[in-house]
Amino acid sequence: MPGGGQGGLRQFPLRPQQPNQPQFPQYSFAGGSGVIVSRDGWILTNDHVVNGADRVTVTLDDGREFVGQVRPDYRSDLALVKIDAHDLTAAQFADSDRARVGQWAIAFGSPFGLRDTMTVGIISSLNRSESITEDGQGRYYPTLLQTDAAINPGNSGGPLVDIYGRVIGIDVAIESPSGGNAGVGFAIPANTARYIMEQLMTRGTVTRGFLGLAPQTLSYTDQQRYGVKEGALVASLQDGTPAAKAGIQAGDVILRFNGQPVKDEVDLRDKVARTAPGTTVPVVIRRNGSDHTVQVTLGSAPDLQAAQNTPPADQGPSNTPNSPSVRADKLGVTAGNANDANLRQQFSLKSNVRQGALVTDVVLGSPAAEAGISPGDVITQLNGRTVADANQLSEIARGLSSGATVPVVVRHSDQTLLLQLNLD
Repeated sequence: MPGGGQGGLRQFPLRPQQPNQPQFPQYSFAGGSGVIVSRDGWILTNDHVVNGADRVTVTLDDGREFVGQVRPDYRSDLALVKIDAHDLTAAQFADSDRARVGQWAIAFGSPFGLRDTMTVGIISSLNRSESITEDGQGRYYPTLLQTDAAINPGNSGGPLVDIYGRVIGIDVAIESPSGGNAGVGFAIPANTARYIMEQLMTRGTVTRGFLGLAPQTLSYTDQQRYGVKEGALVASLQDGTPAAKAGIQAGDVILRFNGQPVKDEVDLRDKVARTAPGTTVPVVIRRNGSDHTVQVTLGSAPDLQAAQNTPPADQGPSNTPNSPSVRADKLGVTAGNANDANLRQQFSLKSNVRQGALVTDVVLGSPAAEAGISPGDVITQLNGRTVADANQLSEIARGLSSGATVPVVVRHSDQTLLLQLNLD
């Protein structure tokens, strides 16, 4: 490979014994690819190639084998393997932000254990996002390069390069109904890989900033509604997080972060992740047609592998004696007041929720049900208007046009969510 090098990686994790198996060691074999990134033996690969391995063996192009030490980063699905080697030929990195659809893309690796395999294609698309779950664990890839260069099992961790041999991505996954190449492969962009690689080399781990919100890219409808062309819409946020403490709300559009314009969801995620925890930065948001600046002190991103979903509280029956309820037929909900003591006790409402319409029943197949609203949720905004109680919810709902799509802000457990209602 011009200007770079690659290595084949093998891992030998111990497979747990089953009760009826013979009582002697049983081993499984797995393989993948990697790319040499320094003269003194650092090799970049995927975390899922080496994760959980008892031993990792690296085979170089000249046939030499080394046992490597692993520095993984689960969140990015990248890892470094260090071998005791010197004067290696290191790969050069391209600026993946300058990658364009239609440019040549060449994949190197060891598909199906066939070492030194090269396949050729193009960059098919940019900024793909994918969620992949395997063995009960999930990873979210906010931005990926898509290519039709043949990528198969064993290519993971190998380089995707341009016609000059410069790394533009690290092969990571395929979309396939059969498990083999179907012309849709994905690679982690080189700029992301290089940032993770440098932190793993110098620190041994990756530290990321944390806001505690879920952003999404503005749709055309969002752009018209909020009067902006670029930005990241706050789709949800968690109580007690840096974003919530700074006063950011679901439905806000983040326009600037630390003095820099925010293009979209991926841009915001990248800017936040690359800001050191504990740093206080100005964030410009668009709310109700006006721009506001808030100061946010970033936290540290939690460990994805340790994160667990909180089970929903027992919400009990959908009706409560002596609690007045109001129907909002256009939405398909029945609601009471969020400050009603009986309802608060029944639905275990959080103490900081004192205003809004508490949903007590949802009609199956209704706009509310399709949007994901459930009994126990509190509607605090509808179509940009504040909802103080159930009567106000009903009043606002009556004024909505059939066939419209309107935003609704909902409190669900300890989260605030921005949802979209498609009215019948």
